[in-house]
Amino acid sequence: MKLIMFDIDGTLTASNDLDDLAFVQTVQDIFGITNISEDWATYTHVTDACILREICEQQLGRLPDSNEIALFQKQLLQRLAQGAVREGGVFPIAGADVLLKQLQASPDYQICYAGGAWTASVQFKLQSAGLPFADIPYAFADDHDSREGICQIALDRAQATYQQTFTHVIYVGDGIWDVRAAKNLKYPFIGIATGEAAHQLKIEGAKVILPHYEDLQAFWDALDAIAP
Repeated sequence: MKLIMFDIDGTLTASNDLDDLAFVQTVQDIFGITNISEDWATYTHVTDACILREICEQQLGRLPDSNEIALFQKQLLQRLAQGAVREGGVFPIAGADVLLKQLQASPDYQICYAGGAWTASVQFKLQSAGLPFADIPYAFADDHDSREGICQIALDRAQATYQQTFTHVIYVGDGIWDVRAAKNLKYPFIGIATGEAAHQLKIEGAKVILPHYEDLQAFWDALDAIAP
């Protein structure tokens, strides 16, 4: 049995721009910080929790307290909802809904989620995009600072949920930090990206990069090639 572990933003939902804007606006709302680097790869870990802490350390000389983090998460969700209304909704990456249904019905694969956003944000984006959330094991920024830690927790929860040990774990993501986490964990990797983003994944070492999931056979062929 094999486990397919999905990142969320840019991988299952076309929400990278929405998420980035909402995050930056919320930093401004809560902390009054305006000069924020959006080069996410420069942060120690590309997760909401770690990025927020590093911004506060760099700009305010202190860490956010628990009340500020709770307020930030609430305001971020509001900003995401406002952005989704403005954009006409949160859209799935093409073909993602059909692929997830096929994987859930497959006797050879199970799925889980492992991404860098907080759980409430992820749930909003998946449900808004019409993608499944209930009953799928996951780990997000609430669970660990690093992608590697998040992936390990997602794996542990998937093995507990499905009551089986997985012989292969395949990570599907869209960012160079996803490639790096997969390398560190020795997981085969499938990239979902186009244009410059796809080029950056290739430079980082990704061997399999698809633009989306509309060509379902291409995804299945990739699985067979990297995790036979």
